[in-house]
This record gives sequence, structure tokens and C-alpha cells, in this order.
Amino acid sequence: MEQESQQVKQPRGARRRARTRANLLVAARKVFAIRGYHDATITEITETAAVGVGTFYLHFRDKEAIFNTVLTEGLEAIRQQVREEIAHEDNPSLPVVVRAIFHQVYAQRDILRIERTGEGVAARSGGPGMLVEMFMRFLEQVVDLSPFSEEEIPLLAALLEGLMDRAFHCWWDEQDEPGPDLMADRVLHVMKHGFPASLFKEPQKPFFAPSAL
Repeated sequence: MEQESQQVKQPRGARRRARTRANLLVAARKVFAIRGYHDATITEITETAAVGVGTFYLHFRDKEAIFNTVLTEGLEAIRQQVREEIAHEDNPSLPVVVRAIFHQVYAQRDILRIERTGEGVAARSGGPGMLVEMFMRFLEQVVDLSPFSEEEIPLLAALLEGLMDRAFHCWWDEQDEPGPDLMADRVLHVMKHGFPASLFKEPQKPFFAPSAL
């Protein structure tokens, strides 16, 4: 009977630990979104989660550990939701992928703001590589990449990621507008048309004016 009782208690304890960990992550996400990484404290996180500081250390080594976990799990959720949004498409085009990314990133734009506050800490979370990986997988399935070659896929993926990342942070770091559809339209316009042709012509004026004597 005692052995059976222990077998019953163990799953219940595991569920309780999982629930406490989840509550800490929800609380940390709220606190980081308001305070930023550097001003957030473990005490405020535990108070928001209604647990003791000692409980925090049963689940996370320090503030950096929970910060990176918030980012990693948040970004993985975005990745999964993008996959689900385009799952009904047999061969999704670039506009379909871009719009799906904008929709899901907008829905969880607090993750972008949290990531931004972490500076060097956020760089270790693996976040910046998420879009590159998604675009790499997309481009590898495209039948015709002309005028580009397969060797240029990493560069193309990095360019797509850089453009979208700048769009996310230029508009959504401090505000909620424009919405994801308008942002997708603007970015797709730039992707489709590239730089103005006039930029590739011989300059009419010297780029750097001669120094005044």
C-alpha cells in the first residue's frame, strides 16, 4: 500500500512542480515586459507568482536563466504557431510565410520588447536565429531560385531575417501600430522591388564632399 501511495504522489508532485514553474515563467514575462531585464528582480517575479524566493531557485539558477527560458519558450511558441498557420498550404509562397510571421510576432510582441531589454543576455538565448532558420528551410524547398544559387541561400535567409527584424523593432518596440497586415504589405513591397534602380547608376555627385581648406 505504501509503495502504491508513493506512485500516486509522485505524478501529483511532478504536476505541482510543473505548475509552479509555469507560474514563475508567466510572472517573469510580465515583470520583464514592464521593467526590462536589468531593472527586474527575482523578488518581484516571485511576488507576482505568489511563491517564495527559495522556490524560485528550485526551478531556475538565476535571473538570466529564467530570462532566457522566457525568450526561448516564447520564440518556440511563435515558430510553432507560424507552422500551424501555413500548414494548410502545400507550397506556401514567400508572402504567405511573411504574413504568418508578422501575425504571430504581433500577437506576442512583448517577447520582442523583452528580448531588446536584455542586450548581451538576449543574444545568448538563440532568438536571433529563429527567422534565419525558418527562411532557410523555406528557401531550400523552392524549386527555382534564379538568379540566385543554392550557395546563396544562407545570405538570402539572413537578408530576409534582417529586414523583418528591423521592421519588428522599428515599429513595435514602443508602439502597437501599424498592425501586422500593413507591416507585411510594406515589407513585401521592399522585398519584391528591392532598391531603386537609380542607386546602381553612376553617381552625379561625389559621395563625400571635399574637405574645406
